[in-house]
Amino acid sequence: MKLIKVVALNVILALLLSACSESQQEVGPTEVAANFWKAMEMGDRAEAEQLAVPGSLDGSAMNFETEGNRIESITFAEAMVSADMAAVPTTMEGEVNGRPIKFSFDTRLVPIAGVWKVDFNTTSTGMMGAMLKQAMNTFGEVMAEGMGQAVTDISAALSDSVDVLAESLREGFEQGASGLSQGLDSASDTLRTSAKQSAPVTLAARVSGEIQGFPTQLVASEWSNTLAIYQGDSWSSNPSMLLFLFLPEGELPVGRLIEVASDDASFGHPHVHYRWRDGEGEIQTTVLTGGYNLQLQFGEQVDGQVDAQISFDVPGEETRLQGEFSIRVD
Repeated sequence: MKLIKVVALNVILALLLSACSESQQEVGPTEVAANFWKAMEMGDRAEAEQLAVPGSLDGSAMNFETEGNRIESITFAEAMVSADMAAVPTTMEGEVNGRPIKFSFDTRLVPIAGVWKVDFNTTSTGMMGAMLKQAMNTFGEVMAEGMGQAVTDISAALSDSVDVLAESLREGFEQGASGLSQGLDSASDTLRTSAKQSAPVTLAARVSGEIQGFPTQLVASEWSNTLAIYQGDSWSSNPSMLLFLFLPEGELPVGRLIEVASDDASFGHPHVHYRWRDGEGEIQTTVLTGGYNLQLQFGEQVDGQVDAQISFDVPGEETRLQGEFSIRVD
């Protein structure tokens, strides 16, 4: 009788553990992302750490609301999911230095033991990059400085390199939202030399057409894990296209054809950000994760340079661009 009870108990425990495991696996990346940011917003560090890749929250603070700085809303779009990665389009609205700001980025997740976890290291870099770009457009005075960008607003000078964005993020989170400008200023001063050395190489582009009905000529292109094709001296403050290709780790856009049809509802398409100047000369931005036609043909690498062609249009919208460009990948 005792043996029967023990066996029965083991069976019940096994079923309970199996049910819990299946329940965890059924939680999709969008729900995990929403729960993670809710925990961050509420200051529940223990819950946030449970939902994140172990160690990825180390060194970050969780103060979302200080004087002149706050996040008012966080919304999510449908996730793009592959076997080893998920990207949940995330939009935050609020204030920075007392000024309204709205920026979009991807909450990135990876599966760990069959459970989706937020990769905060990757997510936070993209978040801060999007936040600073939008802040530049909202209240910054933009000037070109070599291959980087610098912005002056409330005595804060920002460098436009990925290294500076990542470093600024860590400093900004550690100091809280109220210390963000000081962290960015310090990062810019100390890393500007290295930023110039590590900045992506800009090559010529000949991509033309229209964006939202406004004639557009894009004359420069660069690759830095993201494809940027733009007018003027930077993609952030001029008419431009920014394409997140989500290539496998370590792979380069070489000898590759990427095609997307507007009626393709599957996941994993490139995210396309495009900017244009409206009738009043103000920069406007659209972010698409689908519903567009894209043909992107990359040639072979020759002495570190890749020549490519692009054709892009959005059905029902006066947005269509095509032409040739080159990027440096070494």
